[in-house]
Amino acid sequence: MLAGRKTDSEKFVGAVYTDTIESMMPDGKALQMGTSHFLGQNFSRPFGVRFLDAENSEQFAWQTSWGVSWRLIGAVIMVHGDDRGLVLPPRVAPVQAVIVPIYYSAADEEAVMAEAGRVAAELEGAGIRVQLDRRPELTPGFKFHDWEMRGIPVRIEIGPRDVRGDVVTVARRFGGQKSSMPAGGIASSVAAVLEEVQSEMLEAARKRQRVMTHAADTYGRLKDVVGAGGFAVAPWCGSAGCEKKVKDETGADVRAVPFEEPACGGGGGGGGGGEDPQGGGACIVCGMPAASRPAFARGY
Repeated sequence: MLAGRKTDSEKFVGAVYTDTIESMMPDGKALQMGTSHFLGQNFSRPFGVRFLDAENSEQFAWQTSWGVSWRLIGAVIMVHGDDRGLVLPPRVAPVQAVIVPIYYSAADEEAVMAEAGRVAAELEGAGIRVQLDRRPELTPGFKFHDWEMRGIPVRIEIGPRDVRGDVVTVARRFGGQKSSMPAGGIASSVAAVLEEVQSEMLEAARKRQRVMTHAADTYGRLKDVVGAGGFAVAPWCGSAGCEKKVKDETGADVRAVPFEEPACGGGGGGGGGGEDPQGGGACIVCGMPAASRPAFARGY
């Protein structure tokens, strides 16, 4: 995620300034996931919105507006999903673990369902959001694919052999690893798996963005980065004319002037992590001293 400020041409109309959070999608396009607008008194004055201050005197209100919208949900789907469906980070997944009982006879059903209910109760008691799939009309294979498509982080399989061995089979949606774990104390084992998955998914997303973020100290380098897909962190003088030229010729706009210089893992062009995001170098368009080093990219 890249946090920063929108330029005057990209900010919310009428706002004093707009802050934004941006992310790089796997296809090389940026997505604005949320914004926060400081409106000042630009709307309270024409609409007569006033308040009484500490001295009991009427003042025009200072207002803000913000939105974290469906775009953020879309980012989760695009960043983590794969060809088999959703892959949800455990901390935001509505169901963190699903239990799929496996049996093919009435005798096995009783023992398996009893153990599945016990495991579900243990997980629920540990604060894990769990669902026991009791749908008798569906095969275990169908259930596996169904929950995989929904992106549930952990699937727990319990069959007659598992019951006899006092174990359960745990399958991770992210990475696809599958392992047998002792049924006793399963809640702590599943909690550890969920934390591990959360950490691995976050690092994978961060690594992808680092790799797709490039320093660009020339206009030619910016064109190359934008053409291939990714963030191009480049020096800019701050003029609307130079900003417009980049957008007209490359299709990229200033996604954000970062609050902190983003780590550039894509190499090339100089600049990069650790520099002051508020300046340094010459504008890639006009050659004048740069006022900032914003992130340029094509976006949705």
